[in-house]
Amino acid sequence: MTPAPSRAAKRRLLERLWVMVVILYGAGRAFVVWKALGKYGVNPWLYLALDITSSWPYGVATARLVTSVIDREFSRARTWGVIAAIAFLLPDLYILVSARHVPTEVYVIFISIISLLALLAIISLFSKIRNGRKAPHE
Repeated sequence: MTPAPSRAAKRRLLERLWVMVVILYGAGRAFVVWKALGKYGVNPWLYLALDITSSWPYGVATARLVTSVIDREFSRARTWGVIAAIAFLLPDLYILVSARHVPTEVYVIFISIISLLALLAIISLFSKIRNGRKAPHE
């Protein structure tokens, strides 16, 4: 009988899977940005590079933020939270800086989407933390 993987091994596996999901999501976002904002001066290739480059630290930071809070290591959690927030906003800040002659309603929609995604990310983090605290510790 094979021994069950350790808690640390499970966390590493989940972290890697999460990072892969975040990177794939970033690639999908780049396609949407290309279609919606390419005509306003946003370089979709630069956006893709920024999004994928920031996706890795975002995925790692959010995973470690969750585990730090579950483990009640709040100092580490704050550090990972700051890294996650910067990595989350970096690609979108590029859009706000590089876009030219964008109609006001496009900015309103863009900022609304960023706000909604941020809210969903925060809700997801709280859910993962709650579920992680409920899980039996090995």
